[in-house]
Amino acid sequence: MLRIFLILTILLTSSCLFSKKITIKGKGNIKLQQVDFFELNDWENDDHKKALQAFLHSCNKFAKMPQNRLIGGQIGEITISDFRDVCDIAEVVKTMSSKQTKNFFENWFRPFLVETRFGNENGVFTGYYEASLNGNKIKTEKYKYPVYARPKDLSSDPYLSRKEIEEGALKHKALELLYVDDKTDLFFMHIQGSGRVKLSNGSEIRLAYAGRNNQPYTSIGNPMADLGYLKRDQINSATIREWLKNNPEKADEAMNINAAFTFFKISESEHVVGAQGVPLTTERSLAIDSEIIPYGFPLFVETALKKKDGNKEKYNHLLIAQDTGSAIKGIVRGDIFFGYGKEAEEKAFYMASQGKYYILLPINVMDKMIGK
Repeated sequence: MLRIFLILTILLTSSCLFSKKITIKGKGNIKLQQVDFFELNDWENDDHKKALQAFLHSCNKFAKMPQNRLIGGQIGEITISDFRDVCDIAEVVKTMSSKQTKNFFENWFRPFLVETRFGNENGVFTGYYEASLNGNKIKTEKYKYPVYARPKDLSSDPYLSRKEIEEGALKHKALELLYVDDKTDLFFMHIQGSGRVKLSNGSEIRLAYAGRNNQPYTSIGNPMADLGYLKRDQINSATIREWLKNNPEKADEAMNINAAFTFFKISESEHVVGAQGVPLTTERSLAIDSEIIPYGFPLFVETALKKKDGNKEKYNHLLIAQDTGSAIKGIVRGDIFFGYGKEAEEKAFYMASQGKYYILLPINVMDKMIGK
């Protein structure tokens, strides 16, 4: 009976108007301001079913966790059990129409603008992708750049720097998973955190993130501009990669500005798996600062997608917080997963735009936080 009641509730026409708006002050510097769904630009035109599919991956993760586990980040005292109802309903909704899926979000969630305690709602949105490289299991003259597995002595303390590792500090430790033919492409796979390596025998290996060296992550664009290698107004991932490939004698110096180094493992999964431990969905999974924003929460992002020709197009979509990264820091900060392939790579390379996002709180969570 309860299941039938929930389905009937979902099928009702959703109302986006809330008479009383509330403000939630979280821990630290975060503040949430309630808004109406109609205030979200292009909310009506989004593909809510794709967002629901990504959300269900997070629900599956929640189902395997203790119900009393705290998952609220800096927003507040939110537990796994607070998602039980919306996740159960989401399972029912997944077979329904796009309109009913939109109604699900509107009936069972409330949108809140995310901002700092001082009212700053703007932040930076970038993109990442699953890298593609060429490699070999054995070192040769062509395939000579090693992809390293996680060292056994890696802890939470700062480990060897990129420069030290590149100069051979990990040699003779049997950590080489395989070898690739391009050092610049390998550098970018370190930044992305995952990739596929096409082997010389025609097979393909998928690599997943296994850890970092706990050294500070530094974007090398501005330092390269300081050195006169690039013009500051032309800096993006594409121009950086092109310069590194065209200047091999100085490439090591430039790449070593970023002391962070990524270790990998061979993955048997058919998906890229994010830090939440769930498969990432192309243009529906978002990397966030997980110390602030909780995994599994829907976030409606309003930003712009930069293109290769310099033009921009609005990018307003519902995504799910399912990943993080050492460069993703701040209350309003997001990294959009664009998937695999040339198109995904190009979108990620040129993506760096100001924007804002709204977090969708389950209605029972909102009621609990305001004391109802």
